[in-house]
Amino acid sequence: MIILYWIGKILAWPIQLIFFKKRIYYEDKKDTKRFVRGGALIISNHRSLMDFMMAVFLFPFRKLYCLMSELIFSHGPFVSFGTKIMGGIKIDRKNYDFSFIDNSVNLLNKNKLLAIYPEGKVNQKNGLLYFHPTYILIALRANKPIIPIYTDGTYSIKKRTRVVIGKKIYLSDYCNNLNPSKEEIDKLNNIVKNKILELSKICKEEKNKDKYPHGLHIKYLFKDLGRCIAFLMNVWYRTKVYNKGKKKENLKIKGGAIVFANHTSFADPLLCLNAYHRRRIYIVAAEILFDGHPVRSKLLTSLGCIRVDRNINDIEAYQKILDILKAGHVVVIYGPGHIDVGEKEEYKTGAALLAIKAGVPIYPIYISKRKKASERFKLICGKRYDINLNGRRPNEETLKEITADLKNQILQLRDDYNNGKF
Repeated sequence: MIILYWIGKILAWPIQLIFFKKRIYYEDKKDTKRFVRGGALIISNHRSLMDFMMAVFLFPFRKLYCLMSELIFSHGPFVSFGTKIMGGIKIDRKNYDFSFIDNSVNLLNKNKLLAIYPEGKVNQKNGLLYFHPTYILIALRANKPIIPIYTDGTYSIKKRTRVVIGKKIYLSDYCNNLNPSKEEIDKLNNIVKNKILELSKICKEEKNKDKYPHGLHIKYLFKDLGRCIAFLMNVWYRTKVYNKGKKKENLKIKGGAIVFANHTSFADPLLCLNAYHRRRIYIVAAEILFDGHPVRSKLLTSLGCIRVDRNINDIEAYQKILDILKAGHVVVIYGPGHIDVGEKEEYKTGAALLAIKAGVPIYPIYISKRKKASERFKLICGKRYDINLNGRRPNEETLKEITADLKNQILQLRDDYNNGKF
């Protein structure tokens, strides 16, 4: 059977590369790699019937065994034989046959890899189902590590399968009893389940980073071209950038951040593109610029503008901005939400909430209004603003206080410039 297994695995290798297109992440690559030595228990969530086939190719040079329901073996002799070749171990749940526990322990003691899906069935909903704790007894009796794995269950030629491999868990570090009590089993079960939940968060974060990648990427072809054109247009705008504090300290932004500015004219986005030309910045723009103009809408989106509908509570746009910030990019938000008319203009609190949720700093800037075409635009960059709630919840009052403070900093930048402090 082992020869048939490896023949099948080798023949199916090119197919799985096309179908799964695995993107693999690690909680700690130094601790746990795909090339596992010795026996180990693979514990994973269960999003699809394809999970086991994906896991077979996740560990390329090892045969992977798996506990499987008696229903799979009941689909005729051909399916039953093929399942055994692929490493399936029958669990007869109807007859309460627990011989699979001893079989599993024996396999692990022979330094084999064994996969178990504790949810017991495919779960296509968010979150995890109840974890059946039999695997706890197997891991303790075999004294082998558990390798937790999370998969998003996306199996399609058009999409990638994303997998996160977690650090090894040694249950003996938490319990030395080979016949643990129910309370001990529940405790160990929660440790493993919570670890897989942590891996699901890592998967979501990494998927988000892949959606908004850094470095050279064909996805940014039009955006980078737009940055070049905007830079050339600076011949007309002749933007003069001033910094408060160390020279260029507030222009060389690293990681995710919000640039929070006043809004004086339709040229402001181009001025920001010029000032922060070192980064691919995203700019929040009103729906009026997009609606009814499909060509312009596509162009603005390609250049990195994010459409926000000011007439509703635009949750979709909010989530998109949050994802972009968490992916480590810079987003420009204009405080008033439209071209402002003076000091009495009320600034929106959305930037403060996004900064708190994404855990990023805010950089306040002041953009001067050009009175005539021969005059240069001035852009005055303020110091980094980190929000510290000191344990407070970000309620409406708190957000208004932060936004008012940011507005005052922008006005102070204006006054400092007018008083010749730059």
